[in-house]
Amino acid sequence: MAMIACTRSLLAQSKDSTESKRQEKSIKKETHVRNPKKASLYSAVLPGAGQIYNRKYWKLPIVYGAMATTVYLYFDNRRYYVDYRDAYLNELNQDDPDYVPSDYAVQGVSTSQLRAASDQSRQNMEYAVIGFLAIYGLQIIDATVDAHLSSFDVGDDLSLEWQPTLQRGANQQIMSGLTLNFRF
Repeated sequence: MAMIACTRSLLAQSKDSTESKRQEKSIKKETHVRNPKKASLYSAVLPGAGQIYNRKYWKLPIVYGAMATTVYLYFDNRRYYVDYRDAYLNELNQDDPDYVPSDYAVQGVSTSQLRAASDQSRQNMEYAVIGFLAIYGLQIIDATVDAHLSSFDVGDDLSLEWQPTLQRGANQQIMSGLTLNFRF
Protein backbone atom coordinates (compact mmCIF):
# COMPACT_ATOMS: atom_id res chain seq x y z
CA MET A 1 0.00 0.00 0.00
CA ALA A 2 2.83 2.38 0.87
CA MET A 3 4.47 1.68 -2.51
CA ILE A 4 1.26 2.50 -4.37
CA ALA A 5 0.79 5.73 -2.40
CA CYS A 6 4.37 6.81 -3.11
CA THR A 7 4.00 6.02 -6.77
CA ARG A 8 0.82 8.06 -7.07
CA SER A 9 2.37 11.10 -5.44
CA LEU A 10 5.37 10.86 -7.74
CA LEU A 11 3.14 10.68 -10.79
CA ALA A 12 1.13 13.65 -9.61
CA GLN A 13 4.26 15.71 -9.07
CA SER A 14 5.68 14.91 -12.46
CA LYS A 15 2.39 15.83 -14.12
CA ASP A 16 2.26 19.16 -12.30
CA SER A 17 5.87 19.93 -13.11
CA THR A 18 5.32 19.32 -16.83
CA GLU A 19 2.24 21.58 -16.77
CA SER A 20 4.19 24.31 -15.02
CA LYS A 21 6.99 23.97 -17.59
CA ARG A 22 4.45 24.36 -20.38
CA GLN A 23 3.03 27.46 -18.72
CA GLU A 24 6.53 28.92 -18.34
CA LYS A 25 7.22 28.32 -22.04
CA SER A 26 3.94 29.97 -23.06
CA ILE A 27 4.69 32.95 -20.82
CA LYS A 28 8.18 33.28 -22.32
CA LYS A 29 6.73 33.25 -25.83
CA GLU A 30 4.18 35.95 -25.01
CA THR A 31 6.58 38.28 -23.22
CA HIS A 32 9.25 38.43 -25.93
CA VAL A 33 10.45 42.03 -25.82
CA ARG A 34 10.74 43.74 -29.16
CA ASN A 35 13.09 46.60 -29.93
CA PRO A 36 11.13 49.76 -30.93
CA LYS A 37 14.09 51.18 -32.85
CA LYS A 38 14.31 48.06 -34.99
CA ALA A 39 10.58 48.09 -35.60
CA SER A 40 10.58 51.71 -36.73
CA LEU A 41 13.67 51.22 -38.89
CA TYR A 42 12.17 48.16 -40.57
CA SER A 43 8.93 50.05 -41.24
CA ALA A 44 10.80 53.04 -42.61
CA VAL A 45 12.82 50.90 -45.02
CA LEU A 46 9.95 48.67 -46.14
CA PRO A 47 6.35 49.52 -45.24
CA GLY A 48 4.82 46.71 -43.21
CA ALA A 49 8.17 45.20 -42.18
CA GLY A 50 7.79 46.59 -38.66
CA GLN A 51 4.41 44.89 -38.37
CA ILE A 52 6.03 41.62 -39.47
CA TYR A 53 8.80 42.13 -36.89
CA ASN A 54 6.13 42.63 -34.21
CA ARG A 55 4.28 39.54 -35.49
CA LYS A 56 1.12 41.52 -36.24
CA TYR A 57 0.53 39.97 -39.63
CA TRP A 58 -3.14 40.96 -39.73
CA LYS A 59 -2.10 44.62 -40.15
CA LEU A 60 -0.31 44.01 -43.46
CA PRO A 61 -3.43 44.02 -45.66
CA ILE A 62 -4.53 47.26 -44.00
CA VAL A 63 -1.17 48.96 -44.59
CA TYR A 64 -0.78 47.79 -48.18
CA GLY A 65 -4.45 48.32 -49.00
CA ALA A 66 -4.36 51.92 -47.78
CA MET A 67 -1.12 52.64 -49.61
CA ALA A 68 -2.36 51.02 -52.82
CA THR A 69 -5.56 53.06 -52.63
CA THR A 70 -3.67 56.34 -52.43
CA VAL A 71 -1.37 55.32 -55.30
CA TYR A 72 -4.41 54.41 -57.41
CA LEU A 73 -6.09 57.74 -56.60
CA TYR A 74 -2.92 59.62 -57.53
CA PHE A 75 -2.60 58.02 -60.98
CA ASP A 76 -6.34 58.19 -61.66
CA ASN A 77 -6.44 61.91 -60.88
CA ARG A 78 -3.24 62.46 -62.85
CA ARG A 79 -4.90 60.96 -65.93
CA TYR A 80 -7.83 63.38 -65.57
CA TYR A 81 -5.49 66.28 -64.84
CA VAL A 82 -3.46 65.72 -68.00
CA ASP A 83 -6.63 65.30 -70.06
CA TYR A 84 -8.27 68.50 -68.75
CA ARG A 85 -5.01 70.48 -68.92
CA ASP A 86 -4.35 69.50 -72.53
CA ALA A 87 -7.93 70.36 -73.50
CA TYR A 88 -7.65 73.72 -71.71
CA LEU A 89 -4.35 74.57 -73.41
CA ASN A 90 -5.81 73.49 -76.74
CA GLU A 91 -8.80 75.81 -76.30
CA LEU A 92 -6.49 78.73 -75.46
CA ASN A 93 -4.81 78.31 -78.87
CA GLN A 94 -7.92 78.71 -81.05
CA ASP A 95 -6.07 81.18 -83.27
CA ASP A 96 -3.59 78.50 -84.32
CA PRO A 97 -4.17 77.30 -87.93
CA ASP A 98 -3.78 73.68 -86.80
CA TYR A 99 -6.48 74.09 -84.13
CA VAL A 100 -8.80 71.13 -83.70
CA PRO A 101 -11.52 71.47 -81.05
CA SER A 102 -11.23 69.02 -78.18
CA ASP A 103 -13.97 66.57 -77.27
CA TYR A 104 -14.89 68.81 -74.36
CA ALA A 105 -15.27 71.85 -76.62
CA VAL A 106 -17.56 69.85 -78.89
CA GLN A 107 -19.69 68.97 -75.83
CA GLY A 108 -19.95 72.66 -74.90
CA VAL A 109 -17.55 72.81 -71.97
CA SER A 110 -16.05 76.29 -71.54
CA THR A 111 -12.38 77.06 -70.94
CA SER A 112 -13.08 78.23 -67.39
CA GLN A 113 -14.75 74.89 -66.63
CA LEU A 114 -11.76 73.04 -68.10
CA ARG A 115 -9.40 75.09 -65.96
CA ALA A 116 -11.49 74.42 -62.83
CA ALA A 117 -11.57 70.67 -63.58
CA SER A 118 -7.82 70.68 -64.18
CA ASP A 119 -7.18 72.48 -60.90
CA GLN A 120 -9.49 70.13 -59.01
CA SER A 121 -7.75 67.06 -60.43
CA ARG A 122 -4.35 68.49 -59.52
CA GLN A 123 -5.57 69.19 -55.98
CA ASN A 124 -6.86 65.61 -55.67
CA MET A 125 -3.44 64.36 -56.82
CA GLU A 126 -1.79 66.39 -54.08
CA TYR A 127 -4.24 65.02 -51.50
CA ALA A 128 -3.35 61.50 -52.60
CA VAL A 129 0.35 62.22 -52.06
CA ILE A 130 -0.36 63.67 -48.62
CA GLY A 131 -2.50 60.63 -47.80
CA PHE A 132 0.28 58.28 -48.89
CA LEU A 133 2.82 60.09 -46.71
CA ALA A 134 0.40 60.09 -43.76
CA ILE A 135 -0.20 56.35 -44.07
CA TYR A 136 3.54 55.76 -44.43
CA GLY A 137 4.20 57.72 -41.23
CA LEU A 138 1.32 56.11 -39.34
CA GLN A 139 2.53 52.59 -40.08
CA ILE A 140 5.97 53.54 -38.72
CA ILE A 141 4.37 54.96 -35.58
CA ASP A 142 2.16 51.87 -35.25
CA ALA A 143 5.15 49.52 -35.43
CA THR A 144 7.09 51.57 -32.89
CA VAL A 145 4.23 51.77 -30.39
CA ASP A 146 3.44 48.09 -30.85
CA ALA A 147 7.07 47.20 -30.10
CA HIS A 148 7.01 49.40 -26.99
CA LEU A 149 3.87 47.65 -25.76
CA SER A 150 5.07 44.12 -26.53
CA SER A 151 6.18 43.60 -22.92
CA PHE A 152 3.11 45.23 -21.40
CA ASP A 153 1.39 42.91 -18.92
CA VAL A 154 -2.21 42.20 -19.86
CA GLY A 155 -2.68 39.26 -17.51
CA ASP A 156 -5.69 38.53 -15.33
CA ASP A 157 -3.94 39.99 -12.27
CA LEU A 158 -4.68 43.55 -13.41
CA SER A 159 -7.70 45.13 -11.78
CA LEU A 160 -9.32 48.43 -10.96
CA GLU A 161 -11.52 48.80 -7.93
CA TRP A 162 -13.52 51.85 -7.02
CA GLN A 163 -15.43 52.68 -3.87
CA PRO A 164 -17.21 55.74 -2.55
CA THR A 165 -15.56 57.54 0.38
CA LEU A 166 -16.33 60.34 2.82
CA GLN A 167 -13.58 62.86 3.51
CA ARG A 168 -13.21 66.02 5.57
CA GLY A 169 -12.52 69.14 3.57
CA ALA A 170 -10.40 72.18 4.51
CA ASN A 171 -13.23 73.74 6.54
CA GLN A 172 -14.05 70.43 8.33
CA GLN A 173 -17.11 69.75 6.21
CA ILE A 174 -17.76 66.18 5.15
CA MET A 175 -17.46 65.70 1.41
CA SER A 176 -18.18 62.65 -0.71
CA GLY A 177 -15.52 61.26 -3.00
CA LEU A 178 -14.41 58.30 -5.03
CA THR A 179 -11.34 56.14 -4.44
CA LEU A 180 -9.71 54.24 -7.31
CA ASN A 181 -7.34 51.36 -6.52
CA PHE A 182 -5.13 49.91 -9.21
CA ARG A 183 -3.71 46.45 -8.61
CA PHE A 184 -1.06 44.95 -10.83
